[in-house]
Amino acid sequence: MSKPDSQLEQSAMSYQSSEALTGNSYQELLALHSLVNAVGDAIICVDRDGILVLWNPGAERLFGFSSEEAIGASLDLIIPPESRTAHWEGFYAAMQQNQSRLGSSVIRVPMLRKNQSQFPGALTVGIVRGEDNRIERIGAVIREEPEKKFVAE
Repeated sequence: MSKPDSQLEQSAMSYQSSEALTGNSYQELLALHSLVNAVGDAIICVDRDGILVLWNPGAERLFGFSSEEAIGASLDLIIPPESRTAHWEGFYAAMQQNQSRLGSSVIRVPMLRKNQSQFPGALTVGIVRGEDNRIERIGAVIREEPEKKFVAE
């Protein structure tokens, strides 16, 4: 079992033992984990501080970072330096306003690989809310789209 799988198992078991998850919820969590790992596209998720908390095998292939390298790192890991100011302004505005202006639209932005090469990325953003309805996580499904134009910064 890989390290991320082991971490998920441990998390799920601790939830299960605390009775936060029913047996069905535990099985659903494992099924969801399998799906996220099987998808060819990159799937990532960050917390309220922009720290990566999910990095699937598709993200490993697309960006070149292992999950061990990415989990716990800032999202700056995959954002080109010249795009970071605009990115963080939008990110923190979403957190402060408790909503994203992106909705479910596909946006195209420059992305950064481990080898420092840039590529045009197409991504869809999803919001994960906590019990208090505040944004707790922001997830994205990302793929490379060669020869596409980037969104205006």
